[in-house]
Amino acid sequence: MKKTTGVAVVLIAAILISTSVILSLSFRKRQRLILAYLPAAGIKAWPKVIALFKKKYSVDVTAIYGSSGFLLHQAYISKTGDVLGSATPVYMKKAIKMGIVLQNSVVTVACMEPAILFQDHRNYTLEDLLKPGIKIAMCDPVNCAVGRFIKYMLVKMGLWDKIKKNIVVYTENFAKLVTVLRLGEVDAALGWNVATKWYPSLGYTPLKGPMPYKPCITVGVLKFSKNKILSMKFVDFLKSKEVKGIFEKLGYEVVK
Repeated sequence: MKKTTGVAVVLIAAILISTSVILSLSFRKRQRLILAYLPAAGIKAWPKVIALFKKKYSVDVTAIYGSSGFLLHQAYISKTGDVLGSATPVYMKKAIKMGIVLQNSVVTVACMEPAILFQDHRNYTLEDLLKPGIKIAMCDPVNCAVGRFIKYMLVKMGLWDKIKKNIVVYTENFAKLVTVLRLGEVDAALGWNVATKWYPSLGYTPLKGPMPYKPCITVGVLKFSKNKILSMKFVDFLKSKEVKGIFEKLGYEVVK
């Protein structure tokens, strides 16, 4: 009976130790995970960056992609997450003013240029967009960074009221804008020049005019992050040569 009891005690102890180890490993695994809100303006670069970061530091990054306004709203309302990105500085400045991003953590990742996008067998200029019957797509000028940016330019040039008559669709974010154009639903789209590097079938005409600020992707650590060390590691990683190389190959202007 004593021998049986002893065996039982050993088995129970072994089970408890094994359970403890499994729970410990599970806890550590959960801790090496960050949630990042990343702008759709970098949709082709982010998966490559995240994969490289995971390979180098064994940290998983769960990414939520969307327009800068949408991401800001989600982070602010939910009070969850670790990293917030913005396609242009205006939304990041707003996030800092709202008190949800650590100001000294913010880094500039890469920059874009405003452009008129079209299928490469066509060629549209700003003057063409004023003609009747031209179908144009544009991002939401309230929550989407490129939509807000280009509307500002057109307003300053006195062309907004004329061009908006030809805008047939406002998309939620830049990635969806490019999709609408590629599907042939519109003749042209007002967006970032980098789309032509994503898809060689697209062409573009630079959109020249008064710019309110340089359109650059910025990323920072959220104040309510539960893992600021790993979050800061990810943000710092965005300044590395490897990450700059990824963005550069996709047509972005990187910060040297």
